[in-house]
Amino acid sequence: MKNKKFTLLIIGVVAVTGFWISWVSYNPSDEKAMATFVSVNELMNNNINKRIKLGGLVKDGSIVISETNQLECNFILKEGSSELYVKYGRTRPDLFKDGAEVIVAGQYNNGVFYADELQTKCASRYEGDLRNESSYNLTEVQQ
Repeated sequence: MKNKKFTLLIIGVVAVTGFWISWVSYNPSDEKAMATFVSVNELMNNNINKRIKLGGLVKDGSIVISETNQLECNFILKEGSSELYVKYGRTRPDLFKDGAEVIVAGQYNNGVFYADELQTKCASRYEGDLRNESSYNLTEVQQ
C-alpha cells in the first residue's frame, strides 16, 4: 500500500512538472524572450514582421547619434553582402563602434529594423589575459 502511494506521488510530480514545462514553453509571460534568430538576407527576402534577432557587423562610418536625444542612434548592420538600416533608442554597450560584431533584437517594418536590444560580442583579445595569471600586473595595485 505504501509503495503504491509513493509511486502515484512520483508519477503525479513528473506529470505536473512536464505540464508546467510545456505550458511555459508555448505561453511565455514575456514575448520579448521568444525571438527567432534569422539572417539579414532571410529577413529582407521573407519580410518577417515578428520579433527576431539578427547578427552582423556595424558598417564603418554608419553610426549616427541623434543631436536631440543622445540615446537614439541609427546604423547599418552588415552580414556578408546584405545591409540593413537599424534604429536603436536605448543605452549602447561600451564596445559599440564601427566594425563591432553585434546582435540586435526587435522588429522589421518597411525596410527599417527597430531594435530594442543591442549586444556587442566581447572581444576575444580579453579572454586570454584573464586566464593567464602571469599577465596580471599587480605592481600597479600595490601602494
